[in-house]
Amino acid sequence: MSQYLVFALLGFGVGSVYAAVAMGLVVTYKGTGIINFAAGAMGMWSAYVFDEARRNGNLMLPLVVVPAKIHLAGRVAFLLAILLAAASAALIGLAAHFLVFRPLRKAPPLAKVVASVGLMLALQALVVIRFGSTARSVEPILPNKTVHLGGVDLPRDRLYLTLITVLVGIALWAYFRYARLGLATRAAAENERAASLARYSPQFLAGTTWVISSLVVGLLLTLAAPLNALNTLGYVFAIVPALACALVGRLTSIGATLVAALALGAIQSLITLLATRSWWPSWGKTGLSDAVPFIIVIIVLFVLGRSLPTRGATETQPLPEVIKPRNSPPVVIGLAAAGVLAILVTSGSYRYGVITSMIVAISALSLMVLTGYVGQISLATAALAGTAGFALSKLTTDAGWPFPIALPVSALIATAFGVIVGIPALRIRGAQLAVVTLAAAVALERFVFRNPAFSKVAGNLIPDPTIFGINLGVRRGTTIARVQFGLLVLTILVLVTVAVGNLVRSATGRRFLAVRSNERAGAAVGINIPAQKLLAFAVASFLAGTSGVLIGYSRGQLSADSFATLVGVSYLAFAYLGGITSVSGSMVAGALAPLGIFFVIFDRLINVGSSYQLIAGFSLILTAIFNPIGIAGATRNNVALIRARLRRDAPSARPATEVAAAVDGARHVLERERRAARRIPTADAPVLLETDALSISYGGLRAVDRVSLKVRTGRIVGLIGPNGAGKTSFIDGLTGFTPTTGRIDFGGEQIEHLPAHQRARRGLARTWQSIELFNDLTVGENLRVASEPATLGSVLADFVLPSRPVDMRHQQWALELMGLDQLVDEKPANLSLGHQKLLGVARALAARPDLVLLDEPAAGLDTVESEALGQRLMDIVDAGITVFLIDHDMGLVLEVCDYVYVLEFGRLLAEGTPAEIRRNDVVIEAYLGETARRAKAAEAVDTAEPAQAAGAAGAAGVDQ
Repeated sequence: MSQYLVFALLGFGVGSVYAAVAMGLVVTYKGTGIINFAAGAMGMWSAYVFDEARRNGNLMLPLVVVPAKIHLAGRVAFLLAILLAAASAALIGLAAHFLVFRPLRKAPPLAKVVASVGLMLALQALVVIRFGSTARSVEPILPNKTVHLGGVDLPRDRLYLTLITVLVGIALWAYFRYARLGLATRAAAENERAASLARYSPQFLAGTTWVISSLVVGLLLTLAAPLNALNTLGYVFAIVPALACALVGRLTSIGATLVAALALGAIQSLITLLATRSWWPSWGKTGLSDAVPFIIVIIVLFVLGRSLPTRGATETQPLPEVIKPRNSPPVVIGLAAAGVLAILVTSGSYRYGVITSMIVAISALSLMVLTGYVGQISLATAALAGTAGFALSKLTTDAGWPFPIALPVSALIATAFGVIVGIPALRIRGAQLAVVTLAAAVALERFVFRNPAFSKVAGNLIPDPTIFGINLGVRRGTTIARVQFGLLVLTILVLVTVAVGNLVRSATGRRFLAVRSNERAGAAVGINIPAQKLLAFAVASFLAGTSGVLIGYSRGQLSADSFATLVGVSYLAFAYLGGITSVSGSMVAGALAPLGIFFVIFDRLINVGSSYQLIAGFSLILTAIFNPIGIAGATRNNVALIRARLRRDAPSARPATEVAAAVDGARHVLERERRAARRIPTADAPVLLETDALSISYGGLRAVDRVSLKVRTGRIVGLIGPNGAGKTSFIDGLTGFTPTTGRIDFGGEQIEHLPAHQRARRGLARTWQSIELFNDLTVGENLRVASEPATLGSVLADFVLPSRPVDMRHQQWALELMGLDQLVDEKPANLSLGHQKLLGVARALAARPDLVLLDEPAAGLDTVESEALGQRLMDIVDAGITVFLIDHDMGLVLEVCDYVYVLEFGRLLAEGTPAEIRRNDVVIEAYLGETARRAKAAEAVDTAEPAQAAGAAGAAGVDQ
């Protein structure tokens, strides 16, 4: 037998480990929709429980306050030990469901990712506390006699483990395919209400899913424990290759996931074999197999992802509230002075803790920009910091670059890597992006930082920073933290904090928040979503790289342990704990981080040691559940509440009823008198928009079927049809949010090949049937973000001058037209549904488009408001903006439109003037119904010469 085949079979042992974790991930996702980053850590606990029972006769419980060790006997029998491991797995699964993820079932993906990361950190720390950090050799469980194949002794336990794993996979497939409980679990994951109506408790089904997932992972990892030494990190980071395999199965297919896991194990084993060959490159002998999952993740997610979310897929749960910094000079100067004082009054390890807190605060600022403001979840911050740190060592030690230049250049190298890591964010988002960044962190750590071809085994030296002959190094003699280095770090922290504060208050910051709030709506107002995401990754990576450079200078010598993957995970943990959406939260995160000032104080007082990570993990879970705005945000809110009570004032945000009353009061001032006569547009107006055989398909369903129509400049053109006729799909196709066939001509240019944001920039604006506002921005900012240009020069200027004067005439006109100018500083959530609709129209008008497509703007409006909207539509046309209107309010459509198209089952049913549509028998039968039929009959009776009257009505209209 070929040696390659034998090594592939050997790889099935590791592949079975990946399969165990991956199948647990799929089971959890199928039943709850959660990607459980703690799956490997949960299985690791079961393996340790089994080994401890067999080795010392102890039952270890996952408890932290009460005694957690129960001595059973000198040595527990195998069957009892396996039962204890299974019971432990089930207990952890139930606890994860009821204590962690059930309270978060309606939370946004960020909170769920953070909670699972917190659970992973807590379990890993708990294993270290209860079982120690020394690797354990576990006694054989499966028959391990060898069989000689191809000149290699192949242990049989790998084959037995593979067989058991395959059988478990088949059982899981059958459970979800045929078992009533499995089918109900799948149904409840998609629609909890439907499952409840079928007399299944969604929470019972979800809890069952967690138990099954934990049992599968725990028992299979226990059986696999004798294959390699059991340690506190191996199973934890098995989550990365397992996620890669689960994604191959699209987190739904047990079979595809199982095959992918076994194949990945075989591939990694073959790479290990090839690395022994003389012709194999030296740089590929270490860590290359660990980079394979990252490559798989990138390819799978990029192929399966979409540049924009589909209709109905937009995240609706509120993310943590954003707290914008003011960058008031007195506040900045005061905080800088406090930093100087902290450096001067401390010494030794305490001053080193202060310096470390400042450095980590820069990393937290990186996460604030990327995750807090743009909603892109990253677990690769430490890896990018390490990239800059190792680049610094190469530039200073090997190339001799001086301090002031080496720092930004190293940070720019990290920026380049960060942009590469961010490329998948162009097509994926949420928890799946966290998967990519975690895989990237592991790949960088294993393939770059621990690779002798790139990193020196003896350590990567970094000389002290020196400028104008002044040594700014962190150490000299017995002094481990010099004032000079502390002031250097403080200076950099102040500069980047001010720059980041300016950025997030500027037009760029508003675009960031628009992307975070609603990517589809952002593209509709002309925001280049991919460019904004890559810009956020670039800024965040530069900040992470800056912190990595300072870490390098603070250590004087770097190793891979300084930037291990778990460090990056803890960065996200402490950033979220401090408050990931505020600058002050970043400062709190730095103070709380390991080796930061709080850690040093607690360690000196109560010797917190390894318990600090455990505390951090549990704190992170509690923060995700009860306080998503973090410590800084909660403190700010409490202070504001106390001030409000002292002033006996109401909170700053007005309730929706009060806002609605303000709108009603403003309406009396802003409403214009209805004109006595309506201008009739000329027949020879130029064609602004034309479609030719435009078609849209969703799978095998043809939603829009070869629709050809024209919209002439200066008109209000209507599109009506019953629900499901394809009206919104037609607008989605026109504006670039769904693929189309056929031709779209706008302003004399074919635009069917252009992405959505470029169509918007050419003057094609739209509103949404489902509103889709930027809830993180105020009413005024919703309009500003639609009209502010984004250029490289403007972005660079935003770092320095965030509040540059701009022309607000268009925005003010749109606000006044919609009666919203008294509510500029309100958040959309404080508006009524009808006024949110009006805000959507105002935002579409803010950039003065040539054509605005209005998708059911009258939905949610009462009769008076609908009549006022009709007048406003006429005002919009008078202002030089053509209107394309979709609405179910037939009174509105037939009153204000110059020409109307009727759509049914994706095809054009009729077209003509409103008078012609009222009299069209086909339209009456298909859509307008009995009311129109009676109106037509009554008109025929009341009109002495109906034929002549109909001809006159047709002549008064304009043929299209």
